[in-house]
Amino acid sequence: MNPLEHEKLRLQESETIRNLLKRQNTLLGNSLENLDHLIYLQKSINLLSLQEICRVMVEKLPFILSVQYFTFFLFDKNRRRLSLASHNHPDLEEGHSLYQNDSLIMKEAMNSGRYIFEQDFSASRYFLGRKNPLFSCRFFVSIPLMIENEIIGVMNLNDNQKGFYHVGDLDFALNVSEFVALSISNAMLYERAEKLSVTDGLTGLDNHQQMQTLLKNEVVRCGRYNSPLSVIIMDIDHFKQVNDTYGHQKGDEILLAFSAIMKKFCRSNDVAARYGGEEFFLVLPETHIKGALHIAERIREEMASRKFQSKGKEFNVTVSCGIAEFDADHMQSAADLIKVSDLALYKAKNAGRNRTIQGTADDLLNA
Repeated sequence: MNPLEHEKLRLQESETIRNLLKRQNTLLGNSLENLDHLIYLQKSINLLSLQEICRVMVEKLPFILSVQYFTFFLFDKNRRRLSLASHNHPDLEEGHSLYQNDSLIMKEAMNSGRYIFEQDFSASRYFLGRKNPLFSCRFFVSIPLMIENEIIGVMNLNDNQKGFYHVGDLDFALNVSEFVALSISNAMLYERAEKLSVTDGLTGLDNHQQMQTLLKNEVVRCGRYNSPLSVIIMDIDHFKQVNDTYGHQKGDEILLAFSAIMKKFCRSNDVAARYGGEEFFLVLPETHIKGALHIAERIREEMASRKFQSKGKEFNVTVSCGIAEFDADHMQSAADLIKVSDLALYKAKNAGRNRTIQGTADDLLNA
């Protein structure tokens, strides 16, 4: 090799080394930047409220993942349905949901447990001929969010200013998706535990303790603003006999049916609770006694008309109701209001059941 060729080769090797060093520095810089983004996201998303996490996702994810648009769907495995929980698409309506089978790409991502990355979505087998004018890029990424091999949702990414999405971007997005999945799973577990602490396990209504807390708050509000407040206490007639005759499983079915009727007639501010056993309770803010009577009668009549079946036989189940309105002049507390309604229920039982009796503050004096 002559000196000229040797020098040329040396310069080529030097140039190659310089390029490698530049690439290593770039990769290191990207890695450090991505690490900063992960720490930033972890601090932002380490919340115990699913609603807050979804809000933070809208604020942070597009910047961190260098994408224009994202969607996050929660998956209901029992109904096989995907519900839009967080997104920044201007043309998607809040509350949007679809069945798993309605999205080929999300369905396959969930079934396989693996991400799907399409560089040109319009040329893929998932494309159904509905181009979106919002997107200037053609790539589409669908990432299943998993916790211990269980799918909790799907995150979709598309469009950016660069005009493409490369493997490095995707690797970082997968790391981010693990953060998101863990945070969402923790939030859902926390909210489920919170709900179980204040609701009845069978009916899903508020439990006795939660009802007492809410009623006390309503009594305070009633006194402060001089607003009406009524309650209804309801008891399923001869429930022990129903259990003895048809079995506890049928008894649970009746409790569930009655709780569904209660929910049907509840307004947004009303509180429906399982008071204990076969007793139920309704707290009715901003409601006078006549309104409580109307609601109690509608519930009682619908329950009486409901047909139940066991071993080929049909039977009916009735309820008795006691109603009362808070009287600030003669009642001191939520306990007084409950006692008046309970005394009215006792009268309804003694009068033959399947009826509604109105209690008054005078009943406290005679109790």
